Amino acid sequence: MTVELAHPSTEPLGSRSPAEPAHPRWWFVATTPGRILTIGVILAILGGLSAFATSTTINQRQQALTTVLKHTEPLAYAAGRLYTTLSVADAAAATAFIARAEPRAVRQRYEQAITDAAVAVTRASSGLTDEPLVQLLGRINAELAVYTGLIEIARTNNRAGNPVGSSYLSEASTLMQSTILPDAQQLYRQTSVRVDVETTASTQIPAPVILVVTATAVFGAFAHRWLARRTKRRINVGLVAGALAILVMVVWVGTALAISTSGSRSAKNTAAESLKTITDMSINAQQARADETLSLIRRGDEEVRKQSFHERIDAMHKQLDEYLARSDAVDKSDLRGADELLMKWRRANDRINAFISVGNYVAATQVVAGNGENDSTSAFEKLDRDLGKAMEQSRNELRDDILNARRGLAGATVGGVVLSLGAAVAVALGLWPRLSEYR
Repeated sequence: MTVELAHPSTEPLGSRSPAEPAHPRWWFVATTPGRILTIGVILAILGGLSAFATSTTINQRQQALTTVLKHTEPLAYAAGRLYTTLSVADAAAATAFIARAEPRAVRQRYEQAITDAAVAVTRASSGLTDEPLVQLLGRINAELAVYTGLIEIARTNNRAGNPVGSSYLSEASTLMQSTILPDAQQLYRQTSVRVDVETTASTQIPAPVILVVTATAVFGAFAHRWLARRTKRRINVGLVAGALAILVMVVWVGTALAISTSGSRSAKNTAAESLKTITDMSINAQQARADETLSLIRRGDEEVRKQSFHERIDAMHKQLDEYLARSDAVDKSDLRGADELLMKWRRANDRINAFISVGNYVAATQVVAGNGENDSTSAFEKLDRDLGKAMEQSRNELRDDILNARRGLAGATVGGVVLSLGAAVAVALGLWPRLSEYR
């Protein structure tokens, strides 16, 4: 019997099914342990984001307040001091010129004002970084050198009895009123705006923190409810501990931000506004004094100076009334008698104008430069002292408010980060026993 074997090439091949994975891709995520692990990862990410958002927001506010306290506010104050001291110098120079024998006190007042202006220029220049403002300050410095030179020429000629001295003084005052003071005012306004902008930035609502923390709380509540249904356990200690940590963080950080915001708003809306108002009043007072004295030097434009004086006095009356009507105005007690001083000063100026109208410049000069109770010097100097006190008090309160706003954030960064990360750890510890139940 013969057995025939098939050739291997003709042997039928067995059918092979393609290898298929035991489970579809991403199958683990659809399982209960996969979902528990996914919940843990998401909560950990949200906890990390909460820590990051909290620390970033608080650090930004602290840096902004530190910048205002150490850079922006001193720069604005230096610009304001430059503005006021230049006005003081112009008024003192004119007052010294009209006196027969230059009063030593008035001369010292002028020299001190020029020194203070030079110091203010130095302080302002050390904090300026914007090129336009640097150039503006450089122009003020150069113009101030020209002004002091003209004043010294006027003083020399006046002491020698040369009439040309009044021309030099007039030219110096024109330079101050038409060029130097407007430049100083521009510098002061721009630096003051910086204080407002940077202080306002520290009062904005922390939207990123609110969104991330709210998302963490909502997802945590959903996770706890889902886990309770799936595992038949009502309370997960880890999730509850994480929720309490987030709650404590919200209360802590929220309180710190509320305290800081309150301080920043007080600095901007109360102290800063008070300082600007009083500074404007002080400048108006100095320029009114310059108008009063220059009316005795610039013969022929007495009516122009008279009108300018009255406009400045009226402006101060209005500013003072509005300031005292505010419930949050700073140091109103020192300005209670300012209105009476303004009226007293106006009455003295009316006497000056009456003497000028009949050509009695000697008597008019006595009212301007005299130290009598009814002379203009008495009212002006008392008003200037009161405004100086109020200005200093406003600045101190401004800095105190900014400092309190910064202090309110102390510790909140570390607390927020620790509590956020602690919440993430508590969630992990709470989910691990449930996850380990599945093998």
